[in-house]
Amino acid sequence: MLDTVLGSHPEVVGVGELANLHSLGWSQGDVCACGQPSFECEFWSRVRDEWQRLVPGVTVDSYIRLQARFERVRLFGVSRWLRLFKEQRWPSREFHDFRQQTEALFRAIADVSGRAVVVDSSKSPLRASWLARMPGLDVRLLHLLRDARAVAWSRAKAYKADVQAGITREFLPKPAWISAGYWLWVNLISLCLRRVHKATSLELRYEDFVSQPAAAMNRIGAWSGFEVAATTRALLDGQPLHPEHTIAGNRLRMSGSVTLKPDWEWTDKLPRWDRAVCWLMTGWLLKRFGYSRRAVPPFNGSPKSLVLSRVAE
Repeated sequence: MLDTVLGSHPEVVGVGELANLHSLGWSQGDVCACGQPSFECEFWSRVRDEWQRLVPGVTVDSYIRLQARFERVRLFGVSRWLRLFKEQRWPSREFHDFRQQTEALFRAIADVSGRAVVVDSSKSPLRASWLARMPGLDVRLLHLLRDARAVAWSRAKAYKADVQAGITREFLPKPAWISAGYWLWVNLISLCLRRVHKATSLELRYEDFVSQPAAAMNRIGAWSGFEVAATTRALLDGQPLHPEHTIAGNRLRMSGSVTLKPDWEWTDKLPRWDRAVCWLMTGWLLKRFGYSRRAVPPFNGSPKSLVLSRVAE
């Protein structure tokens, strides 16, 4: 939703989970929000041509291999985080290639779209950390989070693969303790990452965004330097917003148009035991983000990692 909202700004293009473009999009034919397979979509075909023009000899397969080396997370991603620290001091040839090709991809998207700002809503803090260290990109980190109990309820649902609906594979229901552990790890790492990049990061809670969109958009505008008045009016008026060429991510992107609609379903449907498990595991960090055990949304009072990258001139 936030990707689509920001992508409606005339200076911004929202592209969804860009980390999956090569593997799911150009290799496996994941459907773009426009309804076409990504390798047939005119926009992404032009991006690919421009990317390969900027980096002669680059291929989709070779970039996927680089992503596996630098971005793929296994066992909490410990080896990849260690590689990150190593590359800061002793950059390898592979890292040079990864950086060059990644910067070229963002530049290609900016050139083809005619917009200087690219919203990448990939969920990986590790990817965000790599991007923040690329000199060709002016990266801003927007830490969008939601109550861990809501995340547990969302991940407790099963979905069958339906490519046209934006579901690339079958999703089995996850028990609450696994979802809570996932939420804890991703948000704790995101919090640490934001402390490193304090001047260019922003924290935003989903609950605040959907219940107080004007205040949330004003914060985003002040942080990013955008003029967001027109976008905010569209949200408050309930105008439908249209995803353009987002890749991977939530099936919401395939709905044609989206409107802001708060979702508090978990408060009625998440079993009491699952709530207790989530709070036991994540309560200490939930309180850090302003959540409480008994309060239900909307509240007063921000993980997926969402990256706004302005391509350097």
